[in-house]
Amino acid sequence: MHILEILMIPLSCFWLIRWTRTHSRQSGRRLLHGFAIAIPLLELTRILWLYRLGEGYWVKLLPLHLCGLQIFFIPLAVFTRHPALRSYVWATSILGGITAIVYPAGIVGTYPFFHFQTLQSFALHLLLILTPLLIFLTDDDSPRLKQLPSVVLILSGSALCAFAVDWIWGQNYMFLREVPQIAFLQAIKNWGGYPAYWLTLAAAVIAGCALLLVLGEQWHRKKLESSAD
Repeated sequence: MHILEILMIPLSCFWLIRWTRTHSRQSGRRLLHGFAIAIPLLELTRILWLYRLGEGYWVKLLPLHLCGLQIFFIPLAVFTRHPALRSYVWATSILGGITAIVYPAGIVGTYPFFHFQTLQSFALHLLLILTPLLIFLTDDDSPRLKQLPSVVLILSGSALCAFAVDWIWGQNYMFLREVPQIAFLQAIKNWGGYPAYWLTLAAAVIAGCALLLVLGEQWHRKKLESSAD
């Protein structure tokens, strides 16, 4: 079942690209607004579900993971159309969505496939991939590598907030306090301790963001060249 979830990423992206080619830009923007509203609602359903199960400790209900924070950044990027926010969402939302589906820490092996938590997590993270793609497809602007410093600045501020909550209340938002069950990260932590782990994690995230910004910029350039021919 996990393999099927992973295969849904390219299939859904292909469907979305095909859909935008056969519908107007106005229809694309309506769908984009629907995605931007659905993402916070999906996260809210998870919080309410945990609360109904008896999780009343408010710190555990905060959306402070990289993906959870997109409930704020994606609506802001969609409705304000701010270039730096859009580049941030392009880089971090796609990266977080793919990583969470490929490495679903705490989901696979904990819940069956046809379970609310599994389906909610998959739907949320798939939308985190599709929404930045739809922003790119429906508007003329594109992510740009020159906005990497802005992306890193926003990401650093978010990580500091998560780290403060982790330190004060003993949580593990953004996996800053405990290493996820990913073999190479576990090996790095065992080799060099938490400083090596944090440096590796930061370098991997920034490198992934930079790669996505480069790919988005190149795709936009090819899109302009094909429309000019």
